[in-house]
Amino acid sequence: MKYLCLVLVASGTLIMGWSIWQYYRVLHYMKVQTYEQKIFHNWIYGVSFMMMLFFMVGYVLFAVTLIIETFHPDSLLVSAIFFFGAIFVLFMVNVQKTMSKTITNKVVETMQSMIALIEAKDYYTKGHSEHVCRLAELLYEHLPDDIKQKIDFTKLKDAAMLHDIGKVGISDNILNKPAQLNDKEHAAVKQHPKDGKNILEKTTYRDICDIILYHHERVDGNGYYNISENDIPLESKIISIADTFSALITDRIYRKKFPLCEALSILSEVAGTQLDPVLVHIFCNIPEKKINDVSVL
Repeated sequence: MKYLCLVLVASGTLIMGWSIWQYYRVLHYMKVQTYEQKIFHNWIYGVSFMMMLFFMVGYVLFAVTLIIETFHPDSLLVSAIFFFGAIFVLFMVNVQKTMSKTITNKVVETMQSMIALIEAKDYYTKGHSEHVCRLAELLYEHLPDDIKQKIDFTKLKDAAMLHDIGKVGISDNILNKPAQLNDKEHAAVKQHPKDGKNILEKTTYRDICDIILYHHERVDGNGYYNISENDIPLESKIISIADTFSALITDRIYRKKFPLCEALSILSEVAGTQLDPVLVHIFCNIPEKKINDVSVL
């Protein structure tokens, strides 16, 4: 009987330890996916982890002492409670993990539906959002650590995917016009970053609204809304480079695509006026094979 109690306590300890690790991962996953930096501070991880750890260690020491030094029938009850309690905790953590991933999948499906809606309006931009996202991720991977630390990678990816969501409000005749746009039509196109912000600001994507709003701003201050360079988020500057490059190497209704080398040359020409020169330099020094790999959709 004593050995049975020890087995139950040892098994419960392993299960509880695994539950603590899984709980930590669930918290981290929720923090990353929801952008909730203020709610999921690192100290919350530490406190939650330490409380569960102290509970586990304290209970194990109590149970082992009770079993070895003063063994009696109640020891089996204490051991069984700890063992089945550990199983219950593991079950609840797995339920929470499944629920958080299910919610995330629903949000992703909503995002994909919005992107499909945009691309259905403009055949020539089919796959553009995904391409911009891949290019933005590639540029992020090659950034020096001091710049990476200033960027929220999850926000960057989501904003890159949804940067053109505001185009749902633009007439098909404007989006698919083969000739140069007139002033009124150009003004309608310039409205899409603001429309994108308006669409998203009451959703779970509200924290990336400003990134989307400023993705057509220029570092010389002559962008859609004349925002100064210092007020443009880094994520927006990255998306602007990815967006420009994607447009250059893609066939459009009004022109054929540029070869990769020529597109890179064009990026270099507008560095310092339209695009951030430091980020453009980093992008243009990425091996062409890597750029080609993310450009195959």
